[in-house]
Amino acid sequence: MECTFCPGNQATCHLSKLVNGKSIDVHVCEKCIPQLSQKDLVDFDIWAAVSKLAASKGKEDPAAAVENEIKEISAKSLLIPAPTPAASHRCPSCGFTSEDVRKTGRLGCGECYGVFAELLQDVLNDCQKGTRHAGKVPKGFRKLRKKRLQEDLASAVKKEQFEEAARLRDELGKIGEEG
Repeated sequence: MECTFCPGNQATCHLSKLVNGKSIDVHVCEKCIPQLSQKDLVDFDIWAAVSKLAASKGKEDPAAAVENEIKEISAKSLLIPAPTPAASHRCPSCGFTSEDVRKTGRLGCGECYGVFAELLQDVLNDCQKGTRHAGKVPKGFRKLRKKRLQEDLASAVKKEQFEEAARLRDELGKIGEEG
């Protein structure tokens, strides 16, 4: 596949974004990849970096056409209407509203997942197998978790809470199988 920004160069990085059923595909060669780099990866927005790269190469922003089309559809009120103030939820922890989530596509804090669960249900089902995280756990975290489970197990045995001790033993066994 050819680089979106340097015709003639072979792309090694392929990015796709699906926005309201419209696909944005960007292909980047090894020469252009360093221009996408970002020092602060916490708030790194790959699509903002792609837009900047397109501007620096004098090319049209790949996402602009799709975004303009979405704005036109939104203007015609074919999209789901924004919630009325009565239907709008607000996170008690960070103050984010359902409208903020719709505009930014981000959540303000961990508590937002519970507050906006209904709003996120369809989105999460579309982009992953379910709504429960089943990914990997960092090794350092596994060691801490194993240590805590061992302490809890010892405490449960000492207090003669054998059902809890059996549950903790089984959890420790699972961690042993994973690691």
